[in-house]
Amino acid sequence: MLTPGPQDLRNALARYADARIEDARRSTGSSARAVEDATYTLCVMTGTRQIAEALRIADSMLGVQPLGSSARCGTTGTQQDDSLQTA
Repeated sequence: MLTPGPQDLRNALARYADARIEDARRSTGSSARAVEDATYTLCVMTGTRQIAEALRIADSMLGVQPLGSSARCGTTGTQQDDSLQTA
């Protein structure tokens, strides 16, 4: 399997997110097809069959920490204030 480049993967994730938002906002046949197309693209790019797994693999390929992990957020090397976190 060919590995997609980071920018291609980010574009596919953005397309999926945009399609989901639009479909949730106003569901039409066109918006549902856009979600299906974006889902298919992400599944092909990640070599998976389910969107949940495709999203998990895409995040992993991009080095994104999963939600709820013990890793701290931030790109500047500063730690996140624990008082701002929600359970």
